[in-house]
Amino acid sequence: MSCDELDFLVESAKKNNNILGARMMGGGFGGCTINLIAKNAVEDFKTSVAPAYKKAFDKDCSIYTVELSDGTHLIK
Repeated sequence: MSCDELDFLVESAKKNNNILGARMMGGGFGGCTINLIAKNAVEDFKTSVAPAYKKAFDKDCSIYTVELSDGTHLIK
């Protein structure tokens, strides 16, 4: 289950050689995409996708930057 907005974001990511992977998550009521992006390309991706999304859908694109961690582990 997807929507035009999610398809747009995934297609935008697929066109970018600095994206290591992209997929839709949490569909149904809008959902989101998660993208694995080369560190040196994060800002460029954000500044290119957000205005294109706004132009296509007349909505702001919320972008959250996160970093991978060591995953689940015991904290001492």
